[in-house]
Amino acid sequence: MMSVTHAAIATAGTSLILGTADPLALFLSLIGSQIPDLDTSTSYVGQIFFPVSRWIEARFPHRTITHSLIATGLLCAIALPIGYFTNNLLIWLSLPLGHLLTCIADCFTVKGVQWFYPVPAWCWSVSNPKRRITTGEPSEYWVLVISIALLVVGLHLGSSGGLTQQVTTVLGMTDGAIEVYNKKSPTHHVWADVKGIWASDRTRADGKYFIVANEGDSFIVTDGKGEFFKTGQQILTERITATIGNPATTQLQTISFMDEEIAPKLQEIVASQPNALILLSGSIVVDLPENVRIPIEANRFQTAKLVDKTVTMTFHPIESALQQLGEQYVTGTLTLKAISPRPQ
Repeated sequence: MMSVTHAAIATAGTSLILGTADPLALFLSLIGSQIPDLDTSTSYVGQIFFPVSRWIEARFPHRTITHSLIATGLLCAIALPIGYFTNNLLIWLSLPLGHLLTCIADCFTVKGVQWFYPVPAWCWSVSNPKRRITTGEPSEYWVLVISIALLVVGLHLGSSGGLTQQVTTVLGMTDGAIEVYNKKSPTHHVWADVKGIWASDRTRADGKYFIVANEGDSFIVTDGKGEFFKTGQQILTERITATIGNPATTQLQTISFMDEEIAPKLQEIVASQPNALILLSGSIVVDLPENVRIPIEANRFQTAKLVDKTVTMTFHPIESALQQLGEQYVTGTLTLKAISPRPQ
């Protein structure tokens, strides 16, 4: 029973402390939570790894070396290099964290632990043994139930970006929306629920907009009708929250032109991704700038601008680029951002 309680405490604590619902993190914390009981062959983990537990049991008293900060430090020495080289440092921190949380929990039991082994001092939560938890008694079941409840809360918060992100999202702070966008935009559509006003006439601009990109503490958004806006410029926001939409993929691609017609390459890209929102960024030099007609609207974000012979694009829809530049021979490089499927 105690091994299940240890697992619940460790996974719940790891999820809440690290703000994660990552299965690998939870699994590593569960593994860490079982390691302390390797010092007895009667535990579940001790029975599974009987030769190891029997060897430790013959040399060290129960709840000493495997429950100590030495063991936690050894797990850190194993996990942190792995996390560093796999670029999953936060995830692998779950292994020693699960061990540490279990040892802290065992301080609330009747026997306690020798946390500072080899110093022969027992660590308890309270000095009165009657106020400590005994394995198998109702008090342990209460701890298990509370731990499972906290695990559910942790999983919910972790899957939504963590406690900090939830607070900033509820308050409508831009930082929370940016964090949601940065974390979820590679795999999902992310929408901005905006309360604010139009900078041009101070009328209400409240609504739901698809987030195309973020620049600093601002978002470039679209209303789905081909119009683009930037928060802080065209839309002065009072409150903005990000919501996660349908699963989607975002791909980046670079295309270069060397005094060649722009239309064939763009048409090929459109044909290869018919259900994607495709946006272009970068600068190209056109051969006939007098034939380029790019409308300028004061209350819209300019996704394309013409200066002399140079067209600069910032998340410019590929359909608009084909319409405005389809007959041009151009030189330069563009970065293509394709979001599939197209947000609806």
